[in-house]
Amino acid sequence: MLERDPWGLNERAFAWYYPRLMGISERAGGAALRRRVIEQATGRTLEIGAGNGYNLPHYTPAVTSLVVTEPSPHMVQLLRERLTAGAPPVGSWELVQTGAESLPFPDASFDTVTSGYVHCTIPHPDLAIAEIARVLKPGGQYLFLEHVRAPTGSLLGRAQDVLEAVHVYVAAGCHPNRRTEETLRRSELSVEWLEHTNLPRSSPTVRPVLLGAAAKPA
Repeated sequence: MLERDPWGLNERAFAWYYPRLMGISERAGGAALRRRVIEQATGRTLEIGAGNGYNLPHYTPAVTSLVVTEPSPHMVQLLRERLTAGAPPVGSWELVQTGAESLPFPDASFDTVTSGYVHCTIPHPDLAIAEIARVLKPGGQYLFLEHVRAPTGSLLGRAQDVLEAVHVYVAAGCHPNRRTEETLRRSELSVEWLEHTNLPRSSPTVRPVLLGAAAKPA
């Protein structure tokens, strides 16, 4: 979960506690959710907001080259250590410190773009999706796993709305009530697969998640 709101909790503190807190969910089944999404990546692949690298073990040799991005310098340090200690089984990898709203890559330069719990923290989600579409090749796929708002009319959804400001602060910019499906559907990407589920052993505010794939028209 990467792009940070400037009003969020100190970056260094977040980089320390996020991997530990998220690790509880990962061990309880969250890693299996990631695997279902990330193992579909092929060709030249870009990951946005890689955080501490929980997606990395789920890439396969079908990825010929992997560009891992992250805006936080504290998370970048964790990523560098993890990649150096045990790189994923891909053709090659590169680590770039950058945010998702202004990607320093040419148009149509990736076969796949991936993310895991990123859009909840991006200040301008529509801009990030537009950048993802820009760097994807025609026919390329965007694979995602994201925290989202609970269904309209639900008690949890209303609670996410009420607690949003507090959540943004304590979780370094994470908006628990993001409507990422709506953001995707108004973009140029074509949604191919969507699944709503729950993140195991997690705070109720980030329990509803959306996983799926969207393609850039050929």
